[in-house]
Amino acid sequence: MDEREKVDPLKELGDRLEQANRARRPSSRPAPQQDTSSALALGWRIGLELVVAVIVGFFIGWAVDRWLGTRPWGEIGFFFLGVAAGMVNVYRTVQGLGMAMGYRRDRGRGTAADWDEPDEDEG
Repeated sequence: MDEREKVDPLKELGDRLEQANRARRPSSRPAPQQDTSSALALGWRIGLELVVAVIVGFFIGWAVDRWLGTRPWGEIGFFFLGVAAGMVNVYRTVQGLGMAMGYRRDRGRGTAADWDEPDEDEG
């Protein structure tokens, strides 16, 4: 065998690794701009849900205080109930990201299940 005909397996492996590394490197092209309007809309939705829940809770407390004469305890209590309701709304919104409307996560399996399907314990 001629020396030139021998194929060095390490050199061949090195060449393939270099080729793979070149393919993985980011190109000099600028990355396409991602659509930020949906992220902005989600941020507004989450913020408004939290703020509106707090305001509604406060005004319900104010109305209860005027009706029962218990000022300021109704305002304080319903304010915190509004904060809790707002946080629950935000949590539900964030948990439902990436899911189609009308679907919910299946209990225990982490998959989406149709609302119309009866639960296993309902028969």
